[in-house]
Amino acid sequence: MHEIGLVDDILYTINSRIKDLRTSKVKGINILIGELEHITPEHFEFHFRERTIGTPLGDAKLNFKKIGARFRCKDCNREFSAEEGMMGCPACKSKVSDIVSGSGIYVEFIDITEIKTRH
Repeated sequence: MHEIGLVDDILYTINSRIKDLRTSKVKGINILIGELEHITPEHFEFHFRERTIGTPLGDAKLNFKKIGARFRCKDCNREFSAEEGMMGCPACKSKVSDIVSGSGIYVEFIDITEIKTRH
């Protein structure tokens, strides 16, 4: 059920960004998914659609971008990819590193169209 929590977090973010836009429609949403997250775009979209039926987000097109994992060695400060660091830091072989990118799910962009209203 990890996926549902991630979707709920993204929905909270989206809704907080659009809450004052009562005369708008969300056409599309760009979502960044870190390589280290254990969710596929298909699973994310399935849960997103379940939770947005009958809402202004229900018809939004979801566009996904995968963000590659990058790490920084705590000993020598070298930055490297997951593939390069399979056995530790490629420079000093240290096993201790920080995640630089590739973790988390984020809203990159929301495409909003203003709906014309009659007075």
